[in-house]
Amino acid sequence: MKVVVSTPDVVGERMAGPGIRAMHLAEELAKHFDTTLIAKVEEGDPGDVVPRGTPEAREAIRAADVVVTQTARDLKHIRRRQHVVCDLFDPLVIELRELYGNFPSMRQRVHLTAEWGRLLWSLRRADLLIAATNKQIDFYRKLQSNDTKWIVVPFGADQDAPATRNPQAATLVWGGGLWEWLDPALAVDAVVALNREGLACDLLFMGRTRPNRDLVDRRRDDRFAKLLAKGGPYVSAMEWVPYRERLSWLARGKVAIMLHRPTAEAAYSIRTRLFDAIAAAVPVVATEEGFAAELVAAEGLGIVVPPSDVRAVMQAVRRLLRDDVFHASCVSNLERIRPRFAWGVVARPLVERLQQWERSRN
Repeated sequence: MKVVVSTPDVVGERMAGPGIRAMHLAEELAKHFDTTLIAKVEEGDPGDVVPRGTPEAREAIRAADVVVTQTARDLKHIRRRQHVVCDLFDPLVIELRELYGNFPSMRQRVHLTAEWGRLLWSLRRADLLIAATNKQIDFYRKLQSNDTKWIVVPFGADQDAPATRNPQAATLVWGGGLWEWLDPALAVDAVVALNREGLACDLLFMGRTRPNRDLVDRRRDDRFAKLLAKGGPYVSAMEWVPYRERLSWLARGKVAIMLHRPTAEAAYSIRTRLFDAIAAAVPVVATEEGFAAELVAAEGLGIVVPPSDVRAVMQAVRRLLRDDVFHASCVSNLERIRPRFAWGVVARPLVERLQQWERSRN
């Protein structure tokens, strides 16, 4: 059976969550089916990836028995008898609402309306729907007009831990992007205040500029430059760490920090970089609400803090840096749950459903 996995995001040396997910799902499906990965390719040799928007990509979609897609734009190439799987792990319509704010421009309103239309089309056309959490399913079902089945496929964590760790380093690592619904300023304020109080620590941002240039916001870059200046010698940033190097960089720190503002996005988020912290076994400070915070609290992976509370962030960081016993227990818990999020494990419901379709064809 021929399967296509398609993402509108970049797959290559530097990747964000959608590209990472598509690549790994394609790898798992390729163990069982003839699988093609279609993605945006920004530079260098695409390798086994078929560049998005090319005649080869369109032909691969038309020839596939199953198309697993993150975007409804692919549906215009679908034939009637093909199986369609829509992966809605990223609640884009909620993110865009936060991104555009209370007074969106006409162009932004048009974009948001178009994305709502694509989401509703995906819900109608798909033969199988994927969400990252049960709460996401609850949101999408309010919009769904049919009884198409859902499966939950969260995110995966690499099973090969970094070769070296430096647990004595008083470094906080921000592993993902700098989207409008997140709160990097709170992390900077906490680190500056801790240093002023005498606790030496520093903060490293691993992803200043997103790999997909279509989504780069220069205004965000300007705001972040001011934030770096505010952090002074205690804060540094990299453009975007290569995917294969990210765990090594993360493991140089003692704390992974993921903070968001109190928005609707938080409730439905998956926080893909949590899974890098699990892979590298680096304890987490996370803002309450959402899948990541619930997992951190339930499994003892770090400390959950209220939104916009700099004192709570400071206390959490201080404890993880100074309480070696507590830090070690968090590391142990991260290592304990890591196998639960192996890509082969989280992708199993998708593999099994496609195997059912394959058997029905024979």
